[in-house]
Amino acid sequence: MFFDLLYQMTGMQIFTSRLFAGGTALFFSFLIGLVLFPPYIKKLKSLHFSSEAKASKHQPVMPAGLLILGVVLVMTLITSRFNPFVLSALAVYIFYGIVGAVDDIAKIANKRKLLRNEITLKEYQYKTDGISASLRLTLYLLIAGVVAVASYYFTPSISREVTFPFLSTARAFPALPVWLFIPLMTVVIAVMANGVNFTDGFDTLATVPLLSSLAFVGLVAYISSRPDWAQWFLIPQIQGISEIIPLVCAVIGMLLAFLWFNAPPSTIIMGDSGSIALGGLVGILFVFIKAEFYLPIVAFIFIVEFASSFLQIFWYKLTKRRIFRMAPIHHHFQINMRESGKYTREGDIKSRITWRFHIISIVLMLLGLVLFLKVR
Repeated sequence: MFFDLLYQMTGMQIFTSRLFAGGTALFFSFLIGLVLFPPYIKKLKSLHFSSEAKASKHQPVMPAGLLILGVVLVMTLITSRFNPFVLSALAVYIFYGIVGAVDDIAKIANKRKLLRNEITLKEYQYKTDGISASLRLTLYLLIAGVVAVASYYFTPSISREVTFPFLSTARAFPALPVWLFIPLMTVVIAVMANGVNFTDGFDTLATVPLLSSLAFVGLVAYISSRPDWAQWFLIPQIQGISEIIPLVCAVIGMLLAFLWFNAPPSTIIMGDSGSIALGGLVGILFVFIKAEFYLPIVAFIFIVEFASSFLQIFWYKLTKRRIFRMAPIHHHFQINMRESGKYTREGDIKSRITWRFHIISIVLMLLGLVLFLKVR
C-alpha cells in the first residue's frame, strides 16, 4: 500500500515490482526483529512470562509469536497490495495467532498458580496445554471454515481445480465440487496449524521447515503470477497471487531473526501464538498456489508430526497400547537415542534430531519444486 503511494509520488517502476517489495519486506523485517527481540525478551523476563514449571536462565520467557505477527503485519501494510489472497491469509494468521496467544496466557496463568501452591505439579502438567485440545480444534476448524468460505466467494481468481504430483495440468486438472473444496481447504489449514504446533518441541525444530515451506510458496507464487512462465512450466496461472510474496518474505525475515535468538541455548521460544498461526498461514498459502497435495512432500516434517500424534491418540483409545514410545515422533526418537547409551548429553540428542529434520525439510522442499515445476 505504501509502495503504491511512493510509485505515485516518484513514478519509479521499482515500487511496482513484487520482487523488490518482497526483498524489502524480508530485509527490514529481519533487521527490525534483530532490534526488537532483545528488549522484548528483557521485558518478558521482568514480567516472569514463562510457561515452564522450572524455567532455566537460558529459556525463561514466553513466546515470540505476537512480536512476529506484529512486525509481519506492519511490513505487509507497507509493501503489499491488499487483495482477497492477502486478506484471507492475514485473517487466518491473525485469528490463529489470537487462539495461540490465549493458550500461551493460560499456560502462564497455570504456572503462576503452581508457584502459589494453588495447584499441584501433577495438575499443572495435566493443564500444560492451556486451553483444552477439543476447544482448540473447534476454533481451528471454525476459523478455517469461515475463511475458506469467504475466500471462495470473494476471490475472483480462486479456483476449485487441484494439482497432483506427476500429473500434468494439461492432462489432469480436476475441479472439486464446492462441497468438497471448502472442507479440503478447512482441513488443510487446521492440520498444518496442528502439525507446526506439534513440531515446535525443540529449539529451531519447527522454524527451518517453516522457512523451506515458505520459500516454496514464494517461488511458486511468483512463477504462477506470470502467464508465460506458468504456461512453460505447465502450472496454473493465478492472477493476483504475486501479492502474497511480500507477506511471505516478511514472515521469512522475522523467522530468521527469531532463529538468531532461538538457536541453543535459546532465550525465547516460538510458543503457540507463533506455531499455530504460522502453521495455519502456510496451510492456506498452499491452497492458494494450488499445491495442497504437495504438502506431504514439502511439509513432510509437519505432516509426520501431526500423523504420529493423531495415530498415537487414536490407537491408545482403541487398544490402550501405544504405537510410538512418545508422540509427537521427535520424542520417540529422543527416547530411543537416550536409551541407546551413545549420547552422554541430552543436548546432543536434541541437536542430532533437529539437524536431521532440518536436512530432510530442505531436501524435500527442493524435491517438491522439481516435481511441481518440471516432473509432470
